[in-house]
Amino acid sequence: MKKRGWMVFAAVCLAGTGLAFAFSRASAGALQARLTALGPWAPAGYVLLFMLLPAVFFPVAVLALAGGLLFGLVRGSLYTFLGAMLNCTFMFLLSRRFGRARVEGYIRQKLPAVWQARLRRAGGRQGFWLLVLLRLIPAVPYNLINYAFGLTGMGLSRYLLASAIGIIPGTLAFINIGDKALDPASPAFWAAVGLLVLLLAVTALLGRRLFPDTTENGEET
Repeated sequence: MKKRGWMVFAAVCLAGTGLAFAFSRASAGALQARLTALGPWAPAGYVLLFMLLPAVFFPVAVLALAGGLLFGLVRGSLYTFLGAMLNCTFMFLLSRRFGRARVEGYIRQKLPAVWQARLRRAGGRQGFWLLVLLRLIPAVPYNLINYAFGLTGMGLSRYLLASAIGIIPGTLAFINIGDKALDPASPAFWAAVGLLVLLLAVTALLGRRLFPDTTENGEET
């Protein structure tokens, strides 16, 4: 069973790496064009890309904008949410079952010590809301969150619930921008940008209120 698991892991990583290489320089518009060529299979192709590409650190925002351009606000949001939840599950399980040592090293490089300490305590209620908050903040790397929480004591179902709550606002914000991007001079486009800026401001305020125990030098009091 362990051997089979490693074979599945290797196959999926190979597929993700191949897709990442194929789409490494793709803009949201280029992704839209390639997915459009799939015809009725475009939604399935988009969900598959969203499931695999973030695992090899492809920019999630580019995928979301492509989804808005191609599918519009409603369908784009639904497909993006589905792909994001599949990706959250995939990366969480990869981290927990196969890549612990490598992920731990990466987190030590990329995360400040204060956040590493919080992640070590992320199995309880505070960990749940920490994950919701991190999902809400567009500036926090989506990929890193997925891998990092695979190392915590949080269960998969609790992780997915917190992820779902936190993913929805950002998904709507980015898909809305993609949906309106064909007319960047329109009031609707700038309203969409304004909503994203508002999301950034609100999440920054929430972060300070929920986790106020951080000093200026990045250490907990």
